[in-house]
Amino acid sequence: MPPRRSVTTKAVKKELTKSKPKPTKATSFEKPEEPIATTLPPTRAHSSPYHYPLLVEDESQQDAFLVWFKSVEDSRTMPWRKEWIDPSSASRTSDELKDVLNKRAYEVWVSEVMLQQTRVSTVIPYFNNWISKWPTVQDLAKADHDEVMAAWKGLGYYSRATRLHEGAKAVVSKLSQSMPDEVSDLLQLPGIGQYTAGAISSIAFGRAEPVLDGNVARVLSRQLGLYVDAKDKKASDVLWKVADQIIKEVSKHPEVEFSAVPGQWNQAMMELGSTICTPRPKCEECPIQKTCRAYSEGIELAKNRQSAAVLIDIEDACTLCEQLDTEDLAAIPEEELSDEDVKPAKKRKTVIKQKNTLSKYFAIGTPSASSNVDGEDEAAIAGLKKRKASAASTGKSVTAYCALFPKRVAKKKAREEDAAICLIELCLPDEESMWLIEQRPATGLLASLWQFPQTTLSVSDTTAAKRKTAAQEYILGLAAGAVDMSKARHITSFDPFVHVFTHLRLTMHAHHYRITDKAEADDLTCEGTPVHKWVKTSSMDNETLSTGMRKCWDLITRTD
Repeated sequence: MPPRRSVTTKAVKKELTKSKPKPTKATSFEKPEEPIATTLPPTRAHSSPYHYPLLVEDESQQDAFLVWFKSVEDSRTMPWRKEWIDPSSASRTSDELKDVLNKRAYEVWVSEVMLQQTRVSTVIPYFNNWISKWPTVQDLAKADHDEVMAAWKGLGYYSRATRLHEGAKAVVSKLSQSMPDEVSDLLQLPGIGQYTAGAISSIAFGRAEPVLDGNVARVLSRQLGLYVDAKDKKASDVLWKVADQIIKEVSKHPEVEFSAVPGQWNQAMMELGSTICTPRPKCEECPIQKTCRAYSEGIELAKNRQSAAVLIDIEDACTLCEQLDTEDLAAIPEEELSDEDVKPAKKRKTVIKQKNTLSKYFAIGTPSASSNVDGEDEAAIAGLKKRKASAASTGKSVTAYCALFPKRVAKKKAREEDAAICLIELCLPDEESMWLIEQRPATGLLASLWQFPQTTLSVSDTTAAKRKTAAQEYILGLAAGAVDMSKARHITSFDPFVHVFTHLRLTMHAHHYRITDKAEADDLTCEGTPVHKWVKTSSMDNETLSTGMRKCWDLITRTD
């Protein structure tokens, strides 16, 4: 069978190397026997096949999407975006190819982990610095963990760095120092989930594996017209199956096992979701607008403003979509223009016709306001302005409708806590002061970062005096070597400030303590759990403190 893609698309991708039939995964929606008309809100009565992905059948839209990404890729450069490496290339030996593929997979891995919950512009300098320090997975496996955390400082969600480091060690110790190319093997590495595994497998190795993050889920929800909470387990499972169905169709799987197409397609989906199909979409710029169910519904809604009476057999009715809230629909602007939108045409002025001089025919520019315009032309111009205004209003209406997908769920209110932060200074004779810090657990919030000793305050600690007493009692039990913590003298309490995490709103009450007994400097070796250590004032900037703890340290440095 001859290739079914256009010449333009062939320039975007590379030819395939190996063929190995594989069973395809089950699809989430059956293909309808006949095209299904666009459903209309607010009832949106439809059967399950309505959500069959139109992209699967529309090769022209597939091609247009890949061509669009190629143009974006060339203009919006990122250090981790590189040409797919064809394993069949005869220009490299098997060992050279292995090293190149390993490095490429490692770079994709690092970039995807860094990009989780972080902006692209923020990630680029961190990625470049990381790769310059540890250019291969073997280099990262050998790195000191504190150095790894220091390189991550400022990116947030520090457990990502820990898992990345642990994953590199697992590759070196358990997988013969080779990055696996199959999703099932990648999932065995610490910190690699379904999304990251799919990204590495498709982008680095060219396998037809899907990806699904928040951006891609939003794109698919609108493409399918699926009004659901995309984070719901049932909905997420369906979206994964649809993403798998599309990527395999676009990549001609299982006839073709490896190619550049999977990586290009997945990156295109991520790019579209992050730049165009955003929470407030730019539908007029979308390269796959034609296959978008939500967009089609928005167009029909702008025309009709109400749904037709459609009856669906209860056995065939979609069980995934939830009912659109009529209040949400009311927020969509009407197509009809107000009197202010259409301004009356100005009365034509009486003008004297110009003579047909030679200079008139060589004049450059547009006709002036005094040009002779007859009544019919004036009416045509007024009509054109009205149609343009109507089109703009319709575009806003459609965009507002698409913005309803996927269903938005109110975020849970972050829990609130108060904590006492104890900045304990040890003054040494003829030397700079030292400060006690402790390391957080290897898992959980701010994993493995260092902090000043911190304790959660109870709900009864509502006054400054009570919080001071609670902090004083807490430091008496700290493991600080031979230092007697009972000799810590309270110097000052700073004004509290709030530090917000994803699920926690933490009010931090910082207290400065000072120990001046010269005998306390004999033995500063700390034992026990959590790990504690004394750090010189000049070395504090090199420690991997969290953002909140860095703010506490700034309180000290500003008072010096």
